[in-house]
Amino acid sequence: MLTRRAKCAIVRRVFLIGGTVAAVTLALWQQSPLYRVESVDFANRQKEEPGWTGRRQEPLKDYVAGRTEGRLLHRADRAWLVVYEDLARDGQHRFFLPAWPPVNELAGAFEGDFTYIALECDGQTHYLGVTTWHPGDFPVAPAHLRYLWRRFASLVFLVGLLGYLLIPWPKRDPDAVAYARFTGALLPDLGLGMMFVGVFFALPWLIVSCQAGTSHPLILDGGWIVLTLILWGFCLFGLAIHAVAAWYEAWCIRIAGDHLVMESIRGVERVPFADIERLTHGVREPPRALIRAGLLISLLNWRAAGPTLLVASRSDPVLCLIARDGRRWTFGLTGIRNAERLIDVLQQAGIAVDPDPVL
Repeated sequence: MLTRRAKCAIVRRVFLIGGTVAAVTLALWQQSPLYRVESVDFANRQKEEPGWTGRRQEPLKDYVAGRTEGRLLHRADRAWLVVYEDLARDGQHRFFLPAWPPVNELAGAFEGDFTYIALECDGQTHYLGVTTWHPGDFPVAPAHLRYLWRRFASLVFLVGLLGYLLIPWPKRDPDAVAYARFTGALLPDLGLGMMFVGVFFALPWLIVSCQAGTSHPLILDGGWIVLTLILWGFCLFGLAIHAVAAWYEAWCIRIAGDHLVMESIRGVERVPFADIERLTHGVREPPRALIRAGLLISLLNWRAAGPTLLVASRSDPVLCLIARDGRRWTFGLTGIRNAERLIDVLQQAGIAVDPDPVL
């Protein structure tokens, strides 16, 4: 049965992880497709044709007919003419969302990624070129059109961060043995944990979306989904850090009259002094799986080699409560509060402290 302390620790990290993942998704999800519209001057294009093609000598009408064959739509709306006049004056292209007029008329009107629009005005025919734009295409569409949801990313992340910070934290009990909030929760959560989750969740959006020309990284074609799953797999290291931080936050030992109340993320256990045989101390080596994972990441990014070697060479002092029935409770001393109080109480209760730990 989860305690209130454990529930708060879990929900707190759901807010943080959910806010981080949602913010990255909103910030990097690209609108696809867009329409790129530009004015077309076939007279100048004909002059720039290579001489060996023979197209320079064609009548302009025949040249236009050959170039637009099978890819020509006729429009008479005033809105299209306004677009042409703006583009002809500026000499640049413009991007449109599919729902914007007048390009919203083109939905299903042409096959492929390109078509010409013919506009009749005052006995003259003007032409526009319309290209379907996808992520990764050049020229690059403006960011405010590509990333329609980006403006909400900061707000979503802030909600997640506030949820993490404002959910009630465990009260500081002067008689309870517990881990310091900064080293046990804030530092791993807002440092390594969020970095692993945020960075490795964002990488496929930056790499796959650009290379595969899609709005999201879950692409089966070309095997891109394999790269996405590998990079997202590294997010598990961040989730593991958050899980450990939740365990540290929920863990505490309360000292009662003749027993200890040991609370963890798994529940509460009452341990009478009469059941405790002795208290001893030792050192704890870092998990081998963590070191192997760090070495694997170092193959992708050499900067991870230094922190991995530092972790591999580190050993943390621990205390171990040994019960008469063989049960053991081990907890690290790094960042812990009131461990001296626990040792004094156990010694006063006649429990052997072997050897006497120096804190």
